[in-house]
Amino acid sequence: MKNRRDFIKAGAVTAVALSVPATAGCITIKKVAPQVPMKPRETGNALVLWYSQTGYTRRHGRLLAARLETHGYMVTASEIRDFRVRDMERFDLVVIGSPVFYYDTPDYVKTWIRALPDLKGTPVAAYVTFGGPEGNQDNAACSILDLLTQKNGVPVGARTFMNMSSFPLAWAGAEVDKKTWKSRHLPDGETYDRVREYARFLTEQLETGNASEFSKQLTAREMVTWVAPIYWTKKLVHNHSITEKECINCGTCVEKCPADAIDLPDYYVDTHACVLCFGCINNCPAGAVYMEYGGDRLVGYRDFMEKNSLTVTEPEELG
Repeated sequence: MKNRRDFIKAGAVTAVALSVPATAGCITIKKVAPQVPMKPRETGNALVLWYSQTGYTRRHGRLLAARLETHGYMVTASEIRDFRVRDMERFDLVVIGSPVFYYDTPDYVKTWIRALPDLKGTPVAAYVTFGGPEGNQDNAACSILDLLTQKNGVPVGARTFMNMSSFPLAWAGAEVDKKTWKSRHLPDGETYDRVREYARFLTEQLETGNASEFSKQLTAREMVTWVAPIYWTKKLVHNHSITEKECINCGTCVEKCPADAIDLPDYYVDTHACVLCFGCINNCPAGAVYMEYGGDRLVGYRDFMEKNSLTVTEPEELG
């Protein structure tokens, strides 16, 4: 059966990386520490933003925002694609959430953060969601903090939250990847309790004025990010297109595509611009996005969940 690791076979360097245990390494390759003093709490406003393709990161962001409100903050919560950057100085806390794609923070999120204005000492935090367990998630969260620190944000926290994988190659073939199927119950109540605890932790960090230091470690999965995993995965996925007779022109694929690679009026996919995030096939309500893997048509996350009668547990606070 083919699974998420199959793209590794395309490169010898990556194959070597996978032969190494995927546990955290002991070699620090990047330290993230405050570069400026932390701005004191002034307005009580917090900003929680997320980039979400199948809903996992959005659920955690909404719950985090709801819990911060119970701690006395006035919270602005939004998908980063819908947020219009104005006066970032009015926030006492900025939290950015993202999934882990190809063992890293998605380039779309990195580009978005790089375009932010000077944060002038604003406390910043990160969280990532990942279909794991071996997703290089700690390094991905650290990457977000690193970029925010470069904008003069002051790092105060980072957390990782595991969910079931939404990577279509994980269920391509005769059987579902064992790790994916084993984690089909995630996120669960324990996961959401960790989100609630994170909200409490962040408020304590701000009340006491505590900044934190973080570090990226040399891991096998980090090494994978050095050898263009998206490029090699594209070698395994073929005939990425929109099936005109099945398309209902709802625009979901265009909305979810971070690379502007889909021209819906012409049912065209620019496969060179595509970053293979699978946002289109995972979210198309009509199943009109077509991809092949190993000679078979890929099934997106939405259809996979429905086919297997799977649902995602929602946090109690969100209904």
